[in-house]
Amino acid sequence: MKKEGFTLIEIIVVMGIIGIILAASYPSILNVLEARALDSAARDLLTTMEAARYTAVNDKVHCRVRFFQENNQWRYLVEVEEGGLTGTTPTFAWVPVHRFIKKTLPPKFNPKIQLPSGNEQIVFSPLGIVANYDFGSPQTFRIILQSAKLKNLGQEDQRILTVYAGGSIGYKKAKS
Repeated sequence: MKKEGFTLIEIIVVMGIIGIILAASYPSILNVLEARALDSAARDLLTTMEAARYTAVNDKVHCRVRFFQENNQWRYLVEVEEGGLTGTTPTFAWVPVHRFIKKTLPPKFNPKIQLPSGNEQIVFSPLGIVANYDFGSPQTFRIILQSAKLKNLGQEDQRILTVYAGGSIGYKKAKS
């Protein structure tokens, strides 16, 4: 009578082969995780900016994405312009949109905010265009996230979000 099954030696050899394969693929897995984290952070910002533009058009208000530093980290918040007349004086103020939360750009991706100097904000008009764009002097409305780990490996280490005057938002992967 023949018994079927695996011997202890066969199981150990198979486990050793699986271990070697996992050890060889571990750096690749880490690179994929880093690239996904970078993409996720950039797409989260992209989604927020597109939602702010939609809010401006849908609610017929000025809506902005404001970038600011808090605790040495770049954060961003969506706000709408509210106001009216106090007597004959118009009063306007930016107030946070309740359905948006304040978010943080991951510091490990070394965020670079390239917006008009001293004015870290993108304002969408009720028509969906960038209201604070100065056509007299071309400007760059870009946010760049970069992974040092991917740069060292020679991979696409930057995610660049560019906001155009018409309100559209470009998303690009690039090597630095």
